[in-house]
Amino acid sequence: MPEEKNKPLAKNSKKHQDKPDFVYDPESDEFEQSREALAIELDPMKNNPDNTLLDTKLLQKKAKRKKRIIRTIIFTLLFLLLLAGGFATYLVIKAGKISTNPFNLSSKLKGEDDGRVNIMLLGVGDPGHEGETLADTNMVVSIDTKNNRVAMISIPRDTRVYIPGEGYAKINNAHAIGETKTPPQGIEIAQKTIEQTLDIPIHYYVRANFSGLKQAVDAVGGIDIDVKDALYDPEYPCEKNEGRSCGFKISAGQTHMDGSTALKYARCRKGNCGDDFGRALRQQEVLQALRAKATSTKTLSDPKKLSGLIEAAANNIKTNMSLSEMQRAYELSKKVTPENTIDAVLSLKPNGFLKSDPSSSDLLPSAGNFDEIKKFVKDIFIFGPIWAEDPKIVLQNGTSVVGIAGKLNIKLTNSGVPIEVIEIQNSDTRDHTTSEIIDYTDGKMPNTIKYLEDLLGVKSTQLDKSKRPPSGEDITVILGTDYADKITQYGTAD
Repeated sequence: MPEEKNKPLAKNSKKHQDKPDFVYDPESDEFEQSREALAIELDPMKNNPDNTLLDTKLLQKKAKRKKRIIRTIIFTLLFLLLLAGGFATYLVIKAGKISTNPFNLSSKLKGEDDGRVNIMLLGVGDPGHEGETLADTNMVVSIDTKNNRVAMISIPRDTRVYIPGEGYAKINNAHAIGETKTPPQGIEIAQKTIEQTLDIPIHYYVRANFSGLKQAVDAVGGIDIDVKDALYDPEYPCEKNEGRSCGFKISAGQTHMDGSTALKYARCRKGNCGDDFGRALRQQEVLQALRAKATSTKTLSDPKKLSGLIEAAANNIKTNMSLSEMQRAYELSKKVTPENTIDAVLSLKPNGFLKSDPSSSDLLPSAGNFDEIKKFVKDIFIFGPIWAEDPKIVLQNGTSVVGIAGKLNIKLTNSGVPIEVIEIQNSDTRDHTTSEIIDYTDGKMPNTIKYLEDLLGVKSTQLDKSKRPPSGEDITVILGTDYADKITQYGTAD
């Protein structure tokens, strides 16, 4: 979410905060008769199993009773239809505030036929707050439409990028610069910047502010998050006076968060909150928890919660997705499990793709350009799970053929796979005919192991981590003559 103390690059503007003009509080159903009892009451013959003649007055009484029940049922159905219409009208009115194109009836999403839909998420400040137009949250949510997977890719706000038509600046300035133009073009410029930086098409966007997250969490009754480490940010701003520091702390463990707590959890970055990198991971965590709660049966069957969510969105969110496209995105992603969700934050870690600029607070691509990042993002559904495992391997040449371990290292680098090769060496013996993959992680890096097994065409062997070599690698790869025979040119293998 946006950083609270940055100076805005665009003029402040206040949005009108509408209050709900429709709230549905359904009456409870007090009709408790069983289906069989109702059938008997509506069919007098069921009360006369001997088929004897019934009293005429009794028949007339039953007939009147039947008519009253039918009228009640019809009235109830009409009431529900009118109520649904009222709620639909309410949704339609609010949809016009949320979406720039609410009534497009597309049956498919842009990019769906290509197998990947990319949605840009921008987080900006509340209207009237300092730095309100700075987009300190820059995230891309990619939906794998064929394999029920989702990837969330966060770019830290201080990453120096090229802003089309403007030059180089921190990525959070792309939206702010656009908002100074007439008419405002913050979303358009931010979209072009991210498309160019990651080399992927952005099909849709969602822009939200502080209050949007806070109100949405409160609307669903809060969210539950397993806080991995106790956090303390002594500089976290006061809610009612962001010029002062009130601090924020939270204990480790399973925690139920209301909107205010969830916002602080997602925004804190000082103290031991992990700067922008830790903050980006927590933002993804909060969004996943909110998504799970908002799409649960309990929420979807509660009109009060639904109206609260719609109201939170109407006042604080803007998107170019239509109602039908939102529904389609939900249908595509509802089968996604946490195990099939990839959380990626560019960072200063060895495989984080970024480095610090020694002369400024900017973050730069560690390779000197964004080519490695583009490769990673392009193959995020292949490389993302490996990247999350953060594997460290040692490559050993187990043959007399010179240089094959170095060539494999080049192949890994050129392919963009996020594996850190910490050392290249010769094995103790040079007579290996078959390559070996030795796993010291007790099977905790299955995605990396599978990638290496597929690459080398051999099965791995697990050894107890107590037998891990002094170099401390997670995996040792010993190349045999089977791999040497496959090499056809420098740095590549069949």
